[in-house]
Amino acid sequence: MRSWGDATMNAYWRPQRRSAAMARGMSWLAALGAPLVGILYLLGWALDMEMLRPGVAGIPMTPVTGIAMVFGGTALGLRLVARPFRHREPLAIACALVAMVIGALNLLREVTGWDAGLERLVIHLLGEHTSSLPRPSPLTATCTMLLGLALLLLNNLRLVRLRDTLVVLSLVSSTLGLNGLLMGPLLIVGTLPFLAERSMGLPTALTMTLLGVGTLCARPEQGLVSRITRDSLGGFVARRLVPMALLGPSLLGMVLMVLRDTEAINMEAKLPIFATLVSVGGAALVLLSARALDAIEARRLQASLELEASEARYRGLLNHTPVGILFAEPGKDTLVANPVAEAMLGSTPHGTEQTGYHPPLLTAEGHLVRTEDRPIVRAMTTGRLVGPEEYLIEQPHGRRLPVLVTAAPVHGFNGSVRGVVCTLQDVTTRHELDQLREEYVSLISHDLRNPLHTIGLRVGLLRRALRERKLEQEETMTESIQRSVTWMSAMIEELLEGSRLESQRETLRREPRDLVRFLDDVMERDVPPDARERFHLEVQGALPPVWVDAARLERVVANLLSNAAKYSPDGGPITVRAQLQKGQVVVSVKDQGPGLTEEDAAHVFDKYYRTRKGGTVDVKGLGLGLYICRLIIEAHGGRIWVESAPGQGSTFSFSLPVEPPGEPPPPPRAPDDRDPAAGDGSALSASPSRAGASPLPSRS
Repeated sequence: MRSWGDATMNAYWRPQRRSAAMARGMSWLAALGAPLVGILYLLGWALDMEMLRPGVAGIPMTPVTGIAMVFGGTALGLRLVARPFRHREPLAIACALVAMVIGALNLLREVTGWDAGLERLVIHLLGEHTSSLPRPSPLTATCTMLLGLALLLLNNLRLVRLRDTLVVLSLVSSTLGLNGLLMGPLLIVGTLPFLAERSMGLPTALTMTLLGVGTLCARPEQGLVSRITRDSLGGFVARRLVPMALLGPSLLGMVLMVLRDTEAINMEAKLPIFATLVSVGGAALVLLSARALDAIEARRLQASLELEASEARYRGLLNHTPVGILFAEPGKDTLVANPVAEAMLGSTPHGTEQTGYHPPLLTAEGHLVRTEDRPIVRAMTTGRLVGPEEYLIEQPHGRRLPVLVTAAPVHGFNGSVRGVVCTLQDVTTRHELDQLREEYVSLISHDLRNPLHTIGLRVGLLRRALRERKLEQEETMTESIQRSVTWMSAMIEELLEGSRLESQRETLRREPRDLVRFLDDVMERDVPPDARERFHLEVQGALPPVWVDAARLERVVANLLSNAAKYSPDGGPITVRAQLQKGQVVVSVKDQGPGLTEEDAAHVFDKYYRTRKGGTVDVKGLGLGLYICRLIIEAHGGRIWVESAPGQGSTFSFSLPVEPPGEPPPPPRAPDDRDPAAGDGSALSASPSRAGASPLPSRS
């Protein structure tokens, strides 16, 4: 084991939502802007309108380049559409192929001199006045071919690096053309832009750069752009340095060109000004980066201090809580424990890390728990809460410590289980109190039962003597004494039965019984003859035999029948229904009594609980009758509940599994589930019943 403070957490970088949204916005700008520029230039050539096809330094955009831009931007836009439609992917591939082929044919013409006839096709489409079209620049052809191929690979996750490489090479070409156009005239008087008349025009260079950046930003969670959009220190710095590094020289060259054209500076001043501004800009960039890093460092220190304070609070809570706490991580054979857990497991407080240490864990019956059945392993495997469950920890000195174990998984960002937190609650005191309670109840019951037995015998002899002497008034008084003795004996028996069932030390004598015949026999024995016509037994379908302890189940049924008779109006019908539901036999007793309030229905099966208004019948008892019924049914693996509403009567139901005791019964339904066969939408459902009603005196 190791101390709690040694636990570490893995950090996961995720894309920043704002940066990712800005990247997608840049992609849409490129997808819409490139076709728009291309269409405007094509219209300018077709209509012979100089204002729609301006050029810088005598280098206009060619119609072939405009066509390539239209297809390239369309391919990017089709890739960006979130909602797919029919033929979207084939259209995107076709547009990207057209752009790539145009660039490849132009580049092939520059290298080999072979003319594919693209210019003749454009002349035929735009008119004879375009017969003197300029040839596209080699830089433009290279950019078009590389971008077309990159757009083809945009959705291929295995070739992300190749796609980014193609786009970067395209951006290098367009940036080279742009900077050559802007800065070439600044260096030597009278020179033409880079590669003379074969360089890129300003609109072409800007549009190609925009299209390249848009292609990179189309998938902000992949490749190079993910390094800029991610929520990390590197992403923070990259978002501030990359735009300045890419656009700074070009913007500076554009400003100097405007100043030269307006004769604000002379030719000799351009180079010193350029060098000075580059130096100042570089220094400013470094200072801005340092400022950003200082801000990040300040936030990191603040977060570190807050984390240390939070860790100190949690460490104090963990070290001083009276509950043992363990933490296990997947793939690691060590446990993190607080001092209470270490004391429970029998290890040295604040012990060092011990690989492979697993304390012996036993069931409540003393059987060794297999590794795969341990709560921590089950929570790690299933990713669900396990427990609370009671176990025994076998300590090194041989003592067995009873604990209540709960294991809860800790999920990471992606939903995977990063670890399990396990709590150990020492229930030794509770066990000792239960044992003391059992001894107390047994002692009191024994000391009360013997005198009552003697009183009952003496009262019986006294009644016989009074009857022989024909003293009827005195005999009536002895009958009242005998009823009180019988009632008190029933309460003592309830205390003993409840104690035995609570301790779970009483073994059920289960055997298969025909439930219909069993219910008939109980109604025959426990219902007074003058009240039998009120009880009706309904059986829905064939019922399989059930494995029950007949004596204890008769106590349950007799209790429910007695309560129904006591709380129903005189002559009111009482329906006993038996049916098979979801692999369990369900028995319900429905009366026409005053019903239960919501509060009574929620607590009616609690120990010693009595309903606030038991009707017109004066019912005596300890409030243990239905509590004992609940213990008996749960010991059989079933469930007992009540459905009732004020003024609508009550329906008490219990379910029993049909499997033999050796087979695990299906899990019972949640306590607030509704029995589909009883009640309507206004009925309240609770998982015990009317504790205020006591059983028949003979069955207490």
